Amino acid sequence: MNKNIDKKGQYLGIDIGGTNIRFGIVDVRGRLLSFKSLPIEQSADKAIEQIKTFIKRLIEQSEGYETENTGIKNINIKAVGIAAAGQIDRKNGIIIYSPNLNWRNVRIKEELENLFNIPVLIENDVNAIAYGEWKAGIGKGVKNLVCIFIGTGIGSGLVINNRLIEGCNGSAGEIGHTVIVSGGRKCHCGNNGCFEAYAGGWGIAEIAVEKAVQNPDKYKMLIELSAGDVNNISPEAISRAYMLEDEAARELVHITAGYIADGIISTINLLNPCMIVLGGGVIDGMPDLVKIAEKEIRKRALKVSVESLKIIKSEFGESAGLIGAAMVAKSQIK
Repeated sequence: MNKNIDKKGQYLGIDIGGTNIRFGIVDVRGRLLSFKSLPIEQSADKAIEQIKTFIKRLIEQSEGYETENTGIKNINIKAVGIAAAGQIDRKNGIIIYSPNLNWRNVRIKEELENLFNIPVLIENDVNAIAYGEWKAGIGKGVKNLVCIFIGTGIGSGLVINNRLIEGCNGSAGEIGHTVIVSGGRKCHCGNNGCFEAYAGGWGIAEIAVEKAVQNPDKYKMLIELSAGDVNNISPEAISRAYMLEDEAARELVHITAGYIADGIISTINLLNPCMIVLGGGVIDGMPDLVKIAEKEIRKRALKVSVESLKIIKSEFGESAGLIGAAMVAKSQIK
């Protein structure tokens, strides 16, 4: 069955992740019409070639283009939006630094625009997610919202008084690198005590490994679920053990929820948003985190700041980055 394609055209959203590149065709209302995910080439040059190949095939097949299992026809791509983790020079379309891939000063915008003659916009991934949730997702119509995605790291995007906040150099909203423990754990950013070092995926895993080394009997199930190697303990293993009602995993989830509450309480007290949108692999893998953290947040944050606050999970899931990127690209065309 053919999908209804808006005559105003569509937007191609691209989400550059640590392990995959996700492509999605999005209509003017933010509906995802088509989705494809490919393992990413780790070098920037090869990854850009992947993107070029995908766009080239899409353009060549535009008339009568039909994706597997969707039946989409008559694609007319108006612009391309790219979401990437890290520091982005949005004006010049440069990925200044992406920690997940260790890319530095990667120029994508100019190269793609010159090749395809289509407007291209690069945005920080969680800024893009926040924009997409605000314009077309769970936060549509909300004047003030904060989007926090917890995966390997912690990223966030801020919409304040109906504006996406980017800051002086485009790096506003780095909630993952606010300090929640003075002189605490070493963070990948070089600082100590960052939110991410306690509640990001890598931080959770490090804490679990340290505890399991000290008390292997208590963490026996987690070690078994990690191929018998204590150093392989991951958030995924913790999630599986938690579902099996393992005591150690349950303790780790409650500890993590406490740290998530710490980071979010500071954000709420500072910005007084109407909504917190939570997502990312850690949130999806440990769904009880939201419930446990919210209880702490409502107990400890300023009462005036939480009385009208909604804390809710993202509705876009793994497509959040590419939908957001497409919506940002659409906004620039207008």
